[in-house]
Amino acid sequence: MRVKKLRVYDEDPPKGVSNRYPQKNKDALVQPCLHFICGQRNSGKSYLCSKMLNQHKKDKTFDKIYLISPSYASNRSYFGRHISEEETFPPTKDSIQHVISLVEQDRDEFEQFLRLQKTYDRFVKELKEKPSDQIDQQLLLKAYDAGFMFSKPSWKYAKNAGGKVMPPRSLLILDDVLGSPALLHSSGLTKLATLNRHVAPLEEEHSDRSACGLAVIILAQSYRMRDGVSRVLRENLSALTVFAIRQEKQFAALCEEIQDVVPDLNIFKQAYEYSVANPHGNLTIDFQSPCASKLFRRNMNELILFDELPCKCKK
Repeated sequence: MRVKKLRVYDEDPPKGVSNRYPQKNKDALVQPCLHFICGQRNSGKSYLCSKMLNQHKKDKTFDKIYLISPSYASNRSYFGRHISEEETFPPTKDSIQHVISLVEQDRDEFEQFLRLQKTYDRFVKELKEKPSDQIDQQLLLKAYDAGFMFSKPSWKYAKNAGGKVMPPRSLLILDDVLGSPALLHSSGLTKLATLNRHVAPLEEEHSDRSACGLAVIILAQSYRMRDGVSRVLRENLSALTVFAIRQEKQFAALCEEIQDVVPDLNIFKQAYEYSVANPHGNLTIDFQSPCASKLFRRNMNELILFDELPCKCKK
């Protein structure tokens, strides 16, 4: 066999934006994620999710966290510290779109703040460079209406980001919604599965983000079922966490769907058996892992390393 290089199709396109949220902890899952946590009743799904929220609060990963669930009251001990009742909604066919609209409202406020910031910067510049009688009168009126005479504009989530101004970062958790209208195609979840990083697009790119994005975590009792989590969503996951799966058909369905995205099913099965050997044990597959050696985790905080998956990253 011979090959010959052609002088065509050889110009690389501009690098696209990642829409990733800035994160303090390099071992945390990349955000905004699409994360499916699957386990039978009392397996420990809500407990694990609560631990994740504790870490997100510590790292200040998100500005807003929303919950769609019919059982907020019974899980208040897990979610109540991080999610207010005002940000919790019943699982209706419109609930996902309602949360998206709230993210878009935050986006609109952010872009309004950026416009105010530009006006404020121009106002301050004119104050420094021009006599008071030469300042643009329309600019002066805008500054007065905006309250610039007394204080400069501030972004409401800047404190969460250490004083930095950045687009809002949001998380939506869907808990105990199998069989509910919130999982129907009309609810928008399937669309969200493919576009969650692009929710609430920005008029102008800000840093390396062109949209606010919306991280999603789904907690469910069954991996595959009628009126459950759709295959389109499962095939677009950035992370999957499974507790012990008792039904052989469910485990076979899992193996069938991940066989093309994990390097070796035998390695996966070893990681799975090790992870679920103890009560409430679970295995996470990080499909967005920056390195093959970080593909599998036990209980979210323990890497499972294999010689067949050597570390090739610099960190």
